[in-house]
Amino acid sequence: MKYDLNINPVIIELLPPDKRKSNTLQLVNALFSPLQWARNLLFDTYYNGLTVLNYEVREYSYLEQAVYQKKVYSSLIDGNNNLPTDSVTWLMIQDNFIGVKERLLYNGSRLVLEYALNKQFGSVFRQPDNISDIYITNNDPILDGFIVGETDDYCSSVGQTTSSDAIGGDLPYIYINNFTINIPTAVLDLTETGNTESVRNFVNKYIPASIKYEIINI
Repeated sequence: MKYDLNINPVIIELLPPDKRKSNTLQLVNALFSPLQWARNLLFDTYYNGLTVLNYEVREYSYLEQAVYQKKVYSSLIDGNNNLPTDSVTWLMIQDNFIGVKERLLYNGSRLVLEYALNKQFGSVFRQPDNISDIYITNNDPILDGFIVGETDDYCSSVGQTTSSDAIGGDLPYIYINNFTINIPTAVLDLTETGNTESVRNFVNKYIPASIKYEIINI
């Protein structure tokens, strides 16, 4: 993995053999230690995700990490009891606690998307024989809609700007929802606009653009 970098052996390899003295190595390691710290802070979490607990009201030590509103924060001070939204005492290091290694495996298939939604919003995913806290139902298709012709006798010739008859008659073009995401109110209250947007921002990454869906509380 390109982000899997340890500075210390690289320093030794780059120094000429006659400069690899103990004191020199200690000095150079000290100079480059912030770079290793930044790499560990950002890329370990970015790739593998975070296993620490959600933020709770208590004092956090220096560099202790927590998840708040699905984002990963690191404390910049000892005895930190401020909310992670305080940019003076907290540093946001990732905008999603799920690592990119796992998120690359997500897709729009029902079972995978159910797992991803339950992981993202902290609810329980269950195997197909049992209903998960957040679950998806596929909606039956609606056949009424745009029609060019059903049989040879009832077809319209269509040109670049005109047609011989009205196409589709009086049938409305219906935009249907292909599936429904069912979310318990205890997990997410969708009456709050921000919550609805957070679900759509997550789901839209994994489904084709032409697929429509609705989100309801159960």
